[in-house]
Amino acid sequence: MTNNIMKSFSISALAILSLSFVGCSDNNSGENSSELSKSMSIDEINSKRGDACECIESTLEKIDAFTVKMNEGVFLTSSELNSALIVAMEGCMTPTGHKDADAAWSLSMSGCENFMTIRNSMIVVSEKAAVLKKADQDAFFKSSGGNTDASEILDRLSSKKKK
Repeated sequence: MTNNIMKSFSISALAILSLSFVGCSDNNSGENSSELSKSMSIDEINSKRGDACECIESTLEKIDAFTVKMNEGVFLTSSELNSALIVAMEGCMTPTGHKDADAAWSLSMSGCENFMTIRNSMIVVSEKAAVLKKADQDAFFKSSGGNTDASEILDRLSSKKKK
């Protein structure tokens, strides 16, 4: 029973991570999704991505290189980390924007031998992103003089853009 719970959690975690890349990417996935759903089946969409386990293997290499850079402190803000992660995950892990196809792809990857390894790597990246986001927020709060008045903060941001 705990294996089913862990597998369910793992599938959910990867699906959430995959969907977060959709939110962070610049492509217009809404248009892509409707075009894909009209012209291709879920199996056809996912077959273009290749083999799920090969995808995991190739992505592990990219994630390993990414985490080395991350641990060296190359990414100073959460925005830098997220941008670099999107680039690192390009390819077979890039969501199509077709929710059913992306969910099916996540499910097929969950059966791969190294799925838990990539899931654990993504958790480490997520934790680092949270630390950097907190640092970003703390720096912003400090730069605002501890002021939490929204109108004054917006005024300060506006005056910074004019400079």
